[in-house]
This record gives sequence, C-alpha cells and structure tokens, in this order.
Amino acid sequence: MDMQIFRAYCSIRSFYLFRVLLLSLVALMVFTCFFVYQDKSETPSLGFWDKQMKQTQDQPVWKPEFLGEVNMHVFEDWCGGSVHQLRTNVQYPLYPHIRTTISRLAVSAGWKNYGLRIFGYLHPRYSGEYIFAIASHNNAEFWLSSDDSTKRIKLMAYLGKSGNEWAAPGEYEKFASQISQPVVLSKNTVYFFEVLYKQSEGMDHLEVAWRLNDEKSTFEVITAEYLSRYVDESNILLVENNDIPQTKASQRMSPDPVSKSAKPQADMVKADPRDFMYRIPLLNDLYLENVFPECEYYPLHIFDNETIERYDGINYVHYSSVYPNDHTRLAHEGIDKEICFYQKDETYDKGGGFGQFLKIDNRLEDEETENTNNPKWKQVFGVNASDFHAKQSDFVVNTCNRAGNIVMIKKQVMPVVEAFMSQLNKADTTRDLVLKRVLNVEKKTDDAVGSRYLLELELENTQGDLILLSKYFYALKDKNKKKNLELPTLCSPKGFYWNPDTIVHVILAVKNQGRWVMHFIKEMEKVYKATGDKNFNIILIDYNSTDIDVEKELKNANVPSYQFLRLGGAFGRSPGLQAGIDLVKDDNSILFLCDLHLHFPVTILDSLRKHCVQGKMVFAPVVMRLECGATVQAPTGFWETMGYGLIGIYKSDIVKIRGMNIKEFTDKWGGEDWELLDRILLNKLEVERLNIRNFFHFFHSKHGMWNNE
Repeated sequence: MDMQIFRAYCSIRSFYLFRVLLLSLVALMVFTCFFVYQDKSETPSLGFWDKQMKQTQDQPVWKPEFLGEVNMHVFEDWCGGSVHQLRTNVQYPLYPHIRTTISRLAVSAGWKNYGLRIFGYLHPRYSGEYIFAIASHNNAEFWLSSDDSTKRIKLMAYLGKSGNEWAAPGEYEKFASQISQPVVLSKNTVYFFEVLYKQSEGMDHLEVAWRLNDEKSTFEVITAEYLSRYVDESNILLVENNDIPQTKASQRMSPDPVSKSAKPQADMVKADPRDFMYRIPLLNDLYLENVFPECEYYPLHIFDNETIERYDGINYVHYSSVYPNDHTRLAHEGIDKEICFYQKDETYDKGGGFGQFLKIDNRLEDEETENTNNPKWKQVFGVNASDFHAKQSDFVVNTCNRAGNIVMIKKQVMPVVEAFMSQLNKADTTRDLVLKRVLNVEKKTDDAVGSRYLLELELENTQGDLILLSKYFYALKDKNKKKNLELPTLCSPKGFYWNPDTIVHVILAVKNQGRWVMHFIKEMEKVYKATGDKNFNIILIDYNSTDIDVEKELKNANVPSYQFLRLGGAFGRSPGLQAGIDLVKDDNSILFLCDLHLHFPVTILDSLRKHCVQGKMVFAPVVMRLECGATVQAPTGFWETMGYGLIGIYKSDIVKIRGMNIKEFTDKWGGEDWELLDRILLNKLEVERLNIRNFFHFFHSKHGMWNNE
C-alpha cells in the first residue's frame, strides 16, 4: 500500500514539474519576442535593466524612467576656458552649484565663466562602427566606456587644452582631436559616457554628435531617444553625493599642497619649516625658570584716544615683521601686478624705472664703439645690492596688497637669538641646549618702548632630542645706553604668553551654503588629522538651511567636538556669530570668528593661540583672496589687507567689548568687521596682524548667497 502511494505521488510530482517547465519555456519565448519587437521598433534596449539589478553598490540601479535625458552638473562662476581649470575648482566634482538634466547633448546657457559635467548612458540604435564629434566654446572633452561601467571610460574626442581654443557651433573639424576614431557599439549594450565643458567669455555652446562609419552618414547631435540618466537626483539635497560617479574623467587636483607630489610653482606654497613646527615638542618651562628676568608688560601700538571716528580703526593697526622670508609676497604674479611693491622704494619713485639702479660703464674701446656689428654687446654695468623687503613698512603692506609680510634681514635678528642662547646657557651649564635652526621670529617695535619678539627656535638637548622654543621676549629700549655692539638684554613680559592647550572655538553662521559647509567640515577634519589637536570645537549656527542637514553632517564629521544651533528668520552674520559666542561658557578659551570659502593651513589653531593673549592682544590674520580660476597650488590674487572679518579673541575680551553689534547689523553685513575693530582698539587691546601662509579665500559663485535672495 505504501509503495502504491509513493508511486502515485511521484507521478503527480512529475506532472507538475512538467507543467512548470512548460510554462517557463512559454514565458521565455514571450519575453524574447517582446524585446525582438522592441529592437525592430528602434527604441532603446531595456535588457540593461536586468543587468543593473546585479550591479555593485558603487553604481545606482538603473530604471526605465531614466530614459530620455541625462544628468548635468553646473559649476558656476569659475574663470578660465580649459577643462583642466574646471578640475581645479575646489567644489568639483562632488558639490555642483546646480544639478539638472538635459534631453540632448547640446547646451547653450547664455552664461559665462562656468563648467559642465554631463553624464549618463548611450543606447545605440544599430550595431556597428560609430564616430563621435564635439564642438564647443571653449574647451570640452567626450569620454565613453566600453559598456555600462564607469570604470572603463576612455577619452574619445576633445577640443583644446589651454583654454584658448574654440570652434563655431557645429564646426567639428577645426581641430583633429574633435573627431574620434571609429568604435564598435552594439544595440544590445548600453554605454556610460561623460562630457566635460569649460566656458569663459563669448557665446557659449557645447554639442556632441555621432554618425555611423560610412560615407552616407553625417554628424547629428545625440538626442533624447538614445539617452538615459545615470541616477535620479530630483529629490536629494545638493550636498548628497554618494551617487555621483567618480571616474578617470572626473579626477581633480588635490586641494592640499602638502600632499601634492608635483613641485608647486609659487614659493609661497612650497614646504616651509614653519608648516611643521607643531610636530616638535615644546620646551618645558622649567628650562627657563629664573633665567630671564621678568619685566612689566608694555603694550605696543595701542590706541591712545578715548574716542574714535567710525571705521577709523583700520588706520591704527600695525603689522609685525617676520624672519626668515616666509614668501608671502606674491612675487610669482608678474611685474604688472607686483609693480606697486617697488613703487614704494625711494629710488624707483623718482622716475626712470629700474634703469636708474644700473651704473653703466661707458669705457668702451674705440674700435668696438666704431664697429656697427657690435652696438653695446660688451656694455657692462655695476649695481648695488638692494633689499626691497627691508624697506617695507605698514604703509607698503596696506597700499600694495601683494607685498606680503614685512621681512627682517638676518643681522636684525641674530643678535636677539644669540642673546637668548647666551642668557640661557650662562644660567646653568646643566641646561645646555644647542641651536639647530631659527624657525620663525616675529617682531613688533614701538620707538618709545622697544621691541617685542616671538622667538621660535629648534633646539637640541644633551640627549639629542629636538625641542621647540616658542616664547615672547622684550628687548626694552635703554635711554641711558649708547648704541654699541653688545647683545641686547631679554626679559620675559609679565602675563604675556600663549597657552598651547587653550581651547579654540571656530564659530560660523550659515544659510543654504551646503556645498561650502561640507568643504569647511573637510578642512576641519584635515586640521585634526594632521595635528591630532583635540582642543578645538566647531560651532555652526544654521539659519534653517534647506540644502543640507548641517547637524547630521557635523555628527558624521571626524572632529573632536561641535555645537550646533538652528535659528529662524533672515540670515544675519552678526547675530549668528553672537549666538555662537553665547554658547561658549569658558572665558579662558579663544573664539575664532570665521567665514566659509576658506582653505586653512594645518597650523591655524596654534597660530591663533600664539597671537591671542588674554586681556592684552587679539589676532586679525590676513587671508589671501584668490582670483577667479586660481587654486591652492597656483595662487594668484591679493591679500585682504582691508578685511577684518576673521578675528581671534578670548571670550573674556569679547564680553568686555560687548560682542557683536546686532542692533545695526541685524540682517545685513559689510562694515560690521570695521565697527568691531573700532571697539577692540577703544578697549586698549593690541591687534596683531600678519599674512598667514597657505590661508586662502576661494573665489566662489554669488548665486544663492543671502544678500542676493
């Protein structure tokens, strides 16, 4: 009985298996016929959809509704006409200003100074050999993959590399590079592609065309029926970039000059020992105990009057001098821009240009003078050495915003360094330290008082350990002592020192600047990664941004700590900064009233600590404002000598001066920095002013900014 039941079960099971196989075969035939019909109707193949379901996670899943258009990213207000310059944009490729789509590969926005990145999939109508062509004003590139993968992309055609090349609309044969070699495409395969375009001035246009490789075909712009999107970006924030493809075509320059392998052109961004001082352990204060006599603190260049004219404070700020040359002078920009640096020289200012510095030797041999084949080839001249840097002053720095810091010469500095070493080693032979390098010396002088120095020296102890001295000293003026060759006597100013452990709060107010907020966070992560400095905190005040979840991005950031506050209403820089100031409860910490669009040196935290002295001095670092198209690696522009929007100040001191002026600058800005400076000076605080190496303000689009709403 059991055997009969088993046989019956097997028969029934076989019957059902047969039916399942039969139905599967019929379904497969219908499915195949459907796509054969689709191919015959000359519409794009949808077999790609099945393949996309198996894609790795680094490419989003394709959907049929992506057909008919491709993704386009716009990078606005960026100068230059070359694709290379597009790649140098600090926002490229992850933070476009606009994300949109287009239905054909032909764009003319009627705009200037922008870049485009267009990407998606091609769906060929026929199988065969295709030739591609590109035309644009200015430069453009067309890249194509051998299939749907973003990893196998190759450059097929391009127009220009320098930014000066261009072609008329539809002019595909002006340059040989505009037309590709034949490439075999299959109608059953889809192909990832990418187009890059950089426009400067003139009538903008970009078009990509294709044709079959036969005599009868002509180039036609690629239109909607052969295109599909790479990803749906219709419902995402501008700062969400997980699905933006990273390809060989989209590779960009590194924003950090320290990690750049190629040698930079400008001396200012070349490696300098100052850039790495934070790696050297600081000298223990016990080494200096009872070595240098304490002297009273004498403020240098404080404002003497009880009242001040509105915005007049900028005329009472004095720069410090530095040694050795920090190359903050923008000497790489050419004589036409840098001539102001020389025009302040007395000899040059008399007229006659540089020729008057030459002392021509007119004693030429008679026979050579008479020989018309050699007019003056043997002419020689004499010249005196001239150190234009040593002739600089505050006036030069302020009136020539490419001059950089005032640079001291060696003979001005070494007597002070020798005085330090002499006093130190005379105090106790067991403390013997050897001077290895003079890393940095800063000097500020008041004729009535004397000079104050920040000495930063690399020393070596008897065990061979390197130690960093970074301390302020006075060399006070002795009115009863005649000038002689003796070394100056250094003393330690009472209460005038910097604390390497002081917490620095970087305060920023933002609204709908998500791309730049992401950049700012990455800059802070860079500083933390390089220095390991845990004693800083980010304070972001957000005026209800709709393009980014600021708090979420801060939570995900690799920084020691942060504070976040959301405000409503119209954006106001002063009220926003004041809200951040109010969040800080520790009067003994430093506040850095900051801005977006900045590239920070990794030394920024210690720079703030060294130049902020509680109750005595605030720091107004000078940032270099990059011109349109300039980069961190090739910086051109000018020092923002008139700007005081970046201020480092102790919390107790900003409370003393009554904080930001939120009554006059409620929802506007421009002048709030000068007004704050006036009150800093009225409260008898010194203002330290220096140009900071590798501290840049990026050129950026003004579209969407708060004052343009």
